[in-house]
Parts: sequence; structure tokens; C-alpha cells
Amino acid sequence: MTAARSSSAAPRTRSGTKAEATEQPAFKAEPPSQVFTAKAAIWADFRAGLISLEEAERRSARIGAAAEASVDCPAPRKKGRAPRPTPRPRHTRPAPKPSRQYANPMATTAMRDDRLTPGAKALLVVLRARCGKGRVTQFAKATLAATMQRSARTIRRYLLDLERFGYIAARIRKTAKGFHTGLVITLTNKVLPFFAEQSGLAAWLAEAPERERLPFPPFAATRRAAAATSLPVPALVIEMQRKPTFQGVTVLSPNNHIHQDSSLRRRFRREISEGLWCKGGG
Repeated sequence: MTAARSSSAAPRTRSGTKAEATEQPAFKAEPPSQVFTAKAAIWADFRAGLISLEEAERRSARIGAAAEASVDCPAPRKKGRAPRPTPRPRHTRPAPKPSRQYANPMATTAMRDDRLTPGAKALLVVLRARCGKGRVTQFAKATLAATMQRSARTIRRYLLDLERFGYIAARIRKTAKGFHTGLVITLTNKVLPFFAEQSGLAAWLAEAPERERLPFPPFAATRRAAAATSLPVPALVIEMQRKPTFQGVTVLSPNNHIHQDSSLRRRFRREISEGLWCKGGG
């Protein structure tokens, strides 16, 4: 009985081991790479005594260098459309050319500066509006971030660009105890129009054609010339603009709407009260 049991139990174990062996996945060896095969052939020749050690090292190094070069060098591009050139970094772009162009009461230098981002230019316009008739404004970065709908970090980057290229001068606002409560921004001369300073206005007036004196005070010479030629002031302005002497010079006339400028409002009212615009003044 014991022998029969042992003989009957033995086939079960054998069948179980066979089933387990068939259930396990067979291991498939991957083929070696071409570089490994080539180097193995070289060193096999060295072991066989066909080549020297120096020759084996030289051939093996040559195969490795060729493989690295093929990995580093990209595949050649197909003939066709040329790739788009890489854009130039903003901070390396040239500064704008000097100009007297302005949009009252702000110069257009910053708008023509390619080194500034559109967001920095928009922030400079907001700063100019906050300054009003002055040059200084105070705020916190969180306030401008809410105004511009940007993060405080983005506002900081805009301010750094504006200060870097000379459009603003910034300093920290402190309390009596030394706590930082915000920034104090001062606009430079590059932001304001050229006539904001007397030196810029004097330089513009001195650049008259053929070193001639411009009609000044406003409208006085124009009124006398209109009376001498019996022409209304608008017609005289058109006639003066046709002459080469006044090419490039803005002749003062009521069409310039200088009465809207607060600095010349009193002078404009005095000209009207003296009757200077009675004849053909419009």
C-alpha cells in the first residue's frame, strides 16, 4: 500500500512541475547592438593574435566615435522651405531714433522702442496718466497688478525694463519707522514731450529755416501779415505753408486748438479780448 501510494503520488508531482514549467514565459534574449558586435569582433581578432593591442584600441575608438557623431548630428533637412530665423532677444535690439513726435502729453519714444514688451508700454501709459500734470506717482505693485490685470511679478518685470532703458526712476517708499509701503516712480525726460523743458523748446525754436525768427508771440505776426495781405488767417496759413521758407515749420493758427492747452488758455483769452481775432479769425 505504501509503495502504491508513493508511486501514485510521484506522477502528480512530476505533472505539476511540468505544468508550472509550461506556464512560465520563455526568456527571449535581445540581439546585441551593432556597435557591440563590431567591437567584439575586433577584440576577438586581438585574442587570436591577428592584430596588435594598439590597432585593436584604435579600431574600437573609431567605432565609438562614429556612433556618437551619428547621435549628435541631426538628420539632414529636406529641400524646401527655409526654417524661420530665431527672433532677436528684446534687450539686444537697437534703441529708437530720437524724434520730436509726441501724443500730448507724452512722447512716442517708448512706443517705438522694440526693447520693451507691449505690457511694459501699456504700463508706462498708465504711469503717465497717474502722474497727471506732474512727474511723480506713488503706488504699490499689487495696486498696479489689479489695474493691469497682471501678477505682481509681471509688474515688477515691467518696471525693471522701464527703469533699465531710462524711462522711469524708482525708489522705495518708506514710513517713519522704515517699513516699505510701496514705490515712488519719477518719469524721465524721455517720457515727456520735447517742449516740456525750456531747453527743448528753445532748441526747436532755434531750428528755423535760414536762421529766421519765427512769428512770436502767438498769432501776432500772423495777424499783421493777414492785415497787410487782406487775407483771412486760415487762407494766410495755407499760403505760408506753400513757401519754402516755412517748410517743416508749424505756423500758429486758431486751427491748432491751443486754447485747449491749460498753459496757453490765459494768453488765448487775452488775444480774444484785445480783438486780435475779429478779422478773419474764424
